[in-house]
Amino acid sequence: MPVMTDEQRLFFETNGYLVFPNLLSPQELEAIREAADTAESLWRSDPSRLGVRKPNLQQVQAPIEYDERLLKLMVHPVVFPIVRELLGEDVQMIDNDYFISPPNTNSHAHWHHDVGMPSVYHPRSTLMVKVFFLLSDVPQGGGGTAMIPGSHRFPMDFRLPKVENPDEMPGHVRMEYPAGTAYLFHCRIYHAALNNVTSATRRVLIYNYGHSWMKFWQGYEPSEALKAKAKTRVMRQLLGMVDPYSASLAGVTDLDEE
Repeated sequence: MPVMTDEQRLFFETNGYLVFPNLLSPQELEAIREAADTAESLWRSDPSRLGVRKPNLQQVQAPIEYDERLLKLMVHPVVFPIVRELLGEDVQMIDNDYFISPPNTNSHAHWHHDVGMPSVYHPRSTLMVKVFFLLSDVPQGGGGTAMIPGSHRFPMDFRLPKVENPDEMPGHVRMEYPAGTAYLFHCRIYHAALNNVTSATRRVLIYNYGHSWMKFWQGYEPSEALKAKAKTRVMRQLLGMVDPYSASLAGVTDLDEE
């Protein structure tokens, strides 16, 4: 049965994104923040751990490897069923990150599409859906994600404006919301991380979903220790533990189903 409301379905098809205000309760947010802090601490203590260490971005790569609470967030009972509906029953995790954008820093990601594949015409296909969970408030000018609504439907040769400052892109909307908010967007939507001109640090967990026949992005392949924690059909498929060409969650009605 469809899980998206008519309003959500029409909004996503038109604009390419959805916002879930106050998705995480104060208790849930506290627990996820604690898990993210643990992951960050372990990551910072060992420079050999994968990720990005730049002045304008601290990226803890594959945070689901660090804390089981971050693994379980990948199947959030409100957001994941919508991701599943958008992508289909062969949904799989592609990559996941914890992004920390320091205050008073420039953008770490200028305007782009997440999926290029120039030899394939796919404006009407959904190859990936990315979900962001805000762990900190993102005020105006706080380095939030910006998107051009409807750009997931633009043809490959659509001429987009060129701007030196990502904040100056015409027609964009900004994901500036309180902590506990989540949002998702179509992989083809044109988006950027804006400059953080505030004194606040932006903290966000990112989960990227694709199809089971797609490879994990390099460096995000689940470890054997992580696979051992996959006790459900859904989690085993998300972690690539099934035949990629016959993977399906059809008939699975409970995220905890064995």
